[in-house]
Amino acid sequence: MNKSYFKKLVPVVFLLLVILGCQRDDICPPTTPTTPNLIMRFYDIEERENPATPTNLSIRAIVNDSIKTLYQRINEDSIPIPLRTDQNITRYTFTIFDSEEDEEEEDPEFLPNTDTLSFTYGTEEVYVNRACAYKVIYNSLKVTIEGGEDGQWIDSYIIEEPDIEDETQKHISVFF
Repeated sequence: MNKSYFKKLVPVVFLLLVILGCQRDDICPPTTPTTPNLIMRFYDIEERENPATPTNLSIRAIVNDSIKTLYQRINEDSIPIPLRTDQNITRYTFTIFDSEEDEEEEDPEFLPNTDTLSFTYGTEEVYVNRACAYKVIYNSLKVTIEGGEDGQWIDSYIIEEPDIEDETQKHISVFF
């Protein structure tokens, strides 16, 4: 065999080895369950079986001394809330803006009422797969509520599922 044949063959063999040695990119599919959010469902205190919507609900995360808005004036009866994976406590302020209509004014005045909810829990890392790596599940969820200046707007709650492993059901029922 001549040298020109080897000169042509070496790059082809090298390229073939590179192509065969590569693996496809592992991307975590959106359908794969990863770290779940806490699912909260709101109910009217008078009609405990009927879901209710808090008026203009705003939710802000309290991290160290900073505040980050999660939801701004939403009207939903069920919401997903992310919990921190790096600590065993997550704090949020839940503010509703009730309207107080003055008979002399055309526009109602919206008065905020804020409660601070502290969620405490244990964390456990669970291996999902190579593409998605690990997810965190939360165990033994507990909640404390601190009312604002106007008292608590959240009357009570029931922890339906203290272990948060997925987002297929509500974890907490909140009555207001």
